[in-house]
Amino acid sequence: MNNYTFKFFFVIFLALFSCFSIQAQNIFVISGTVKDSAKQPLPNVTVHLTGIQGGTRTKTDGSFIITTVKWSNTLELTHAGFETLTFALNKAQLTGLNFQLKQYASLLGDVVIKVSSMDKEPGKRFMKKVIANKSYNDPNRFSSYSYRQYKRHELSIDNLDTAQKNSRSLKNLTINIYRSTDTANSKSSRLPIYFSETISNKYHSILPAIEKENILAKKTLGLQTDALLRKLDKFNFNFNIYDNWLIIFSQTYASPLSNTAFDYYNFYFSDSSIVNGKEQYRIYFSPKQKFERAFTGSLWINDSSYSISKIDMRLSKTANLNFINDLHYIQEYTLSFDTATQQLEYMPFKYSSVVDFETGAALVGIPVKTNKKSVRLTVNNTIVIDHIKFGDADDSAITIMNKEATVQFEKGEEYWKQNRSDTLSRHERNIYLMADSLKRNTKYKNNTKLIAALGIGYWDIGNKFRIGPLTSVISTGIAEGVRSRVGFWTLPGISKKINVNGYLAYGTKDHQLKSHLGLQYIWNRVKWTKTSLNGTIDYNYPIEKEDESDNDNLLTSLLRKKVPSTNIFVRSVILKHEQYITKNIAAKLYLDYKELLPVFHFTFHPIDKVTDLPIDSVNKSKLPVAEATIELRFAKNQRTTFFNYNLIRLDNYNPIVSIGFTYGIEVANAQFAYEKVNIGLEQRLRLPPKSVFYYKLNVGKTIGTAPYLLLNIPGGNESHMDSKYLFNTMLPYEYASDQFVSVHTRLYAGGILFDKIPFLNKMGLRERFSFNLFTGSMTKANKIYNNNAQFSVTGNKPFMETGVGIENIFHLLSLDYFWRLTASSANAEKSGLFIGLKIAF
Repeated sequence: MNNYTFKFFFVIFLALFSCFSIQAQNIFVISGTVKDSAKQPLPNVTVHLTGIQGGTRTKTDGSFIITTVKWSNTLELTHAGFETLTFALNKAQLTGLNFQLKQYASLLGDVVIKVSSMDKEPGKRFMKKVIANKSYNDPNRFSSYSYRQYKRHELSIDNLDTAQKNSRSLKNLTINIYRSTDTANSKSSRLPIYFSETISNKYHSILPAIEKENILAKKTLGLQTDALLRKLDKFNFNFNIYDNWLIIFSQTYASPLSNTAFDYYNFYFSDSSIVNGKEQYRIYFSPKQKFERAFTGSLWINDSSYSISKIDMRLSKTANLNFINDLHYIQEYTLSFDTATQQLEYMPFKYSSVVDFETGAALVGIPVKTNKKSVRLTVNNTIVIDHIKFGDADDSAITIMNKEATVQFEKGEEYWKQNRSDTLSRHERNIYLMADSLKRNTKYKNNTKLIAALGIGYWDIGNKFRIGPLTSVISTGIAEGVRSRVGFWTLPGISKKINVNGYLAYGTKDHQLKSHLGLQYIWNRVKWTKTSLNGTIDYNYPIEKEDESDNDNLLTSLLRKKVPSTNIFVRSVILKHEQYITKNIAAKLYLDYKELLPVFHFTFHPIDKVTDLPIDSVNKSKLPVAEATIELRFAKNQRTTFFNYNLIRLDNYNPIVSIGFTYGIEVANAQFAYEKVNIGLEQRLRLPPKSVFYYKLNVGKTIGTAPYLLLNIPGGNESHMDSKYLFNTMLPYEYASDQFVSVHTRLYAGGILFDKIPFLNKMGLRERFSFNLFTGSMTKANKIYNNNAQFSVTGNKPFMETGVGIENIFHLLSLDYFWRLTASSANAEKSGLFIGLKIAF
């Protein structure tokens, strides 16, 4: 027998011997389910046999399975915030095991830490190594990467009492339908009321800085309340835990991996374990001080690389975050293959969060003890990432995403079955069954239609028409008396691209009918492009600010200052085109013709068509104007949403640069030719850990001679409703100029002072400070032309005002007291109290 043949039979012999040896050993399969005290499935519980390396973690439905050839008498279950459970195993019963973990009740909210039994220094030493190795483990170390994201979002009402089967209330109707979908739900105290799923492709790049998302599919329950409740999608969190600061709405919180983490956290070493053959260290962390913008929880560190494999944390119990009682966040990492380096790299693949809302008096900022048995709203979120690709240097990912961009988000059930990155649980499948039943229930549809209308401020008639806004149905004013207004919009059920909108208004004092009619056409929703034509006969109420309402509402009219009316009656026709030129640059073009008729005293001298000079002997009040305007706006990574066929810009913390040019046209009855240039810089600047600084700078110039209404008029406030865009102690049309500089600033301190004062810190109050300035000048020609007009020019004495305020009163109100630092005109107030309304977190 030659050497080759011998080796062949020797290998076969060893293989057969190994098989027989394995078969001779006992294989133990241990399986079961883990739930919490509310009998809800508990994911990410570590399950292992004591004395044996390895183990597993429970899935989203709380299930686990361990296959082993080594026997241990004890099974141990551990999870952050829960008591460790040990269970004596019986070889006769290893499958179908059911466990229930109990939560800790402690100062930290989810973990019990006894400093005497834990040494702080090992935890601190490990965290120093984690922070020192951030540049090697931070996902942002890659120049670019793309991935697919699956996101689901559930809003439910928890701790519901037993519903009465024969009751006709909306609550009982809904919960009884849900309980009937599955025998497992027959005694459920949890009622899901909203559910959504989203699949998208995302691209991230450092240089150049690009954050791009293409939504491929969206799915909701298709109920009337979806329009109202989908706003809660914002409670879906996915942090980069390696960042120094983690953003929750407008607030900043110190990350446990921040470069300055030791200023905010204590770290405690807990234990080590073997996961997938590698050693991991578990570290607990907690805030150093009360009312710190920080978290409490635990994280798992991979040996040698000092990367994070998992973090499980909760918001500090004393965090000043409105409406939220608790935020539980879990982020998990997995190894992904990088084709460029031919190495496996740790990348986040799953984000889970549970948001527990406040109830009762706590909802309006009154500090009361939490009642765990009270009915409460809970949001459950899951984000799963897959198909990660690193370093698309040839921009192939962007090219593909541009081609696949769509607004056709509705997909069939087969698409969802094939493309979900995570399986729906039995509970989540039952939510869709419940929704199908509710859609067929007339009582439910009628009741939820009213709830949705009150929530969003509009009444929808099917998907055809929208009536509203309800906040502007009744208001009052000096010129009109009691004003009533009814508006309408067509909806996508008629056309997704074409929208017709309008309103009718009537005043009991002027007995005049006002109206508006508009036509909008959306050319492209992905790369926003829209053209609109609007005709209006009304007073100049509306303002174009996404985060402040117009002046046509009852509250603003009730808070109006005791000054003469500054309204202008306007007849206008405006052709407007808006379009995104690039991802960061938006453009607007206007052509408008209007006639202005102020209700206050105003006259101008018309122009002689022969001499082209003002006719000093003639005074007119109705001012015809024709203008062409172009505006450019630059803002990086601007997030937007869509409502009533309009693009709504959301909070942006990057600098916003705007440039506008207007040309006055001599056409028809419009007699004045002039040019106006305006340049603006605006930003909300985060000042961690608690503050935000807002500033807005504008400079402008008008070239030409014209009535002062066509020059630069700073925005004065004629009501005691606070506005960060107006000069609160200045009256409208109090000042005019043909060149100007304006500054608006506001420091939102975020409780940096109040958090140190007993009782006030529990109220969640936040302080803020404002300073505004306007200075302008006017050419001699414009002063002479407007010599009889009632306005002032600041000259060498700029208008200045300052204010100090308290916000977040009852989680809704703000009160600011403003002082005017310069001389006042006859009707202007030197100081005053201003009220604001805003729901913010």
